[in-house]
Amino acid sequence: MCRGEIVDRNGMLFVMDPWENHFSQPIQYRSLWPTGLFARDYPHFIGKNVQIYCGGVYRFDDGLMLRLEHGPETRPDISYSEKRPIPKPRGCHRYRNGRWTS
Repeated sequence: MCRGEIVDRNGMLFVMDPWENHFSQPIQYRSLWPTGLFARDYPHFIGKNVQIYCGGVYRFDDGLMLRLEHGPETRPDISYSEKRPIPKPRGCHRYRNGRWTS
C-alpha cells in the first residue's frame, strides 16, 4: 500500500508521498497532493499517516476518509514537491532503472 503523511504548507493541508527513486535520473523525489483544506480547521490531521484508498481518496488508520481537492483529477503541487540527489557509490558508473550499477 502506498502510504503518505498529512503536512501543513503555508496554511493548507497536503498529502506528502514517501521518497521514491527516479527511474532514469539519480534523484529521489516526493510529491505533495493538495487537499483543499485549511490547516487551521484541521490541525489534528497534521502528522497523521494515510494510505491511498482509491482514485483521489486517502484513508486514515482509524478509517476516516480524506478526498483530495479535485478527487482523481488532482495533480501534485510542483511548488511544494521535493527532490534530493542520490550520491554515486564508489565503483558504480551508471544510474539505471532507479539504482546505481557498476
